[in-house]
Amino acid sequence: MAARLRVSLICSALLITILLVVGAVLGKSEQQEGAYRPLAVYTEVLARIKSDYVEEPDIARVTQGALQGLVEYVDSASSYLTRDQFGEYEVALANADGGTGLATGMVVRKQGAYTSILAVLPGSPADNVGIRADSLLDAIDDVSTRVMPPAYLRASLSGEPGSTVKVMVRSPADYESAIEHTLVRAETPLPEVRSKMLEDGIAYVDADALGEDHVRAIADAIAQLQAEGAVKLILDFRGNALGAHENGIALADLFLDAGTLARLNGKNFAEKAFEASPEAMADGLRIAAVVDRPTSGAAEIAVAALQAAGRVTVVGEKTSGLAAVQETLRMDDGAALILSVANFHSPSGDVIHGEGVTPDREVSQRDLRRYRDVVHREFDNSEARRQAEEGVGDPFMDAAVAALAEDG
Repeated sequence: MAARLRVSLICSALLITILLVVGAVLGKSEQQEGAYRPLAVYTEVLARIKSDYVEEPDIARVTQGALQGLVEYVDSASSYLTRDQFGEYEVALANADGGTGLATGMVVRKQGAYTSILAVLPGSPADNVGIRADSLLDAIDDVSTRVMPPAYLRASLSGEPGSTVKVMVRSPADYESAIEHTLVRAETPLPEVRSKMLEDGIAYVDADALGEDHVRAIADAIAQLQAEGAVKLILDFRGNALGAHENGIALADLFLDAGTLARLNGKNFAEKAFEASPEAMADGLRIAAVVDRPTSGAAEIAVAALQAAGRVTVVGEKTSGLAAVQETLRMDDGAALILSVANFHSPSGDVIHGEGVTPDREVSQRDLRRYRDVVHREFDNSEARRQAEEGVGDPFMDAAVAALAEDG
């Protein structure tokens, strides 16, 4: 415990020192002079630790941790990779899943010390052993995810079909107990778009991913449901954390025939605006979009565009806020930065990356707790689960139906 506390203390001191140095060098305003005074204090504290603490710290290791912490403090989606980590990352890029970790079926996000599982692909290795979304990923092959940069973490999950990886997972049903699983990696297709007609002329389209094929499938499903008499539409993007950014723009373009769909800009990135094409579908449909915490990336971009245009009522929870363009910047020593260099913004100017999309109607936390307790609970049989789910209902869907009813 003493050793762990020592390293944590030194890491914190180094990280703060680096942050202050960066601020002092880059700020160049009169107010920045004040930054040098606390910098001197922290430098003295660090010097005291190095000179007077009980043991000599491993400065190289601590510095690596401080650099990693600095990058993730600036942006939780960015990564600092050492030379060795970057080498493993480049090898993973050649895997069948492109280094994403989807060979396990898990979509993950690291925030601070915790790595959450945003989504689990149906029929995937993770799904087959009972891993569920909202779980926490503690370790990969006996290495704590707390010390892994985000890009390296995903690369560690990645691998060729047939290879194995050991993961330690804490289920949302019992966060106190970690369970070890050995997963046999496999190629798992993305879930297909599902659609059906509900009561009162409400069409329902559920998309768990936004690949290029999914955008076309959504368009086809809506056209078919309109032919069957749909006058309202629920777009369900819960757990939708997969898809290229351009697919979110293409999806928004299905419903808008004028105006800006999204903007992309960064400090050293030429601003780019994505404009709607003159053709649009589903003009007569009133639409509710359902989102939750894992909703990310392409789905966020689409929902933000439609929300800004007043085309949908967004219901559910605030989304993840993962919508940035990243670049790989190589360091002289063989290390690398995988850095967010441009963020997507909604047409109204709200940044999506790091902020997420705020719903127009939030589902109550009490209802969500009751609902998720049932969703994550283990049942002896499917009938028991069905009865439990009927007892609490689906607060997301209830809110979407209510929103459409109030909209007329």
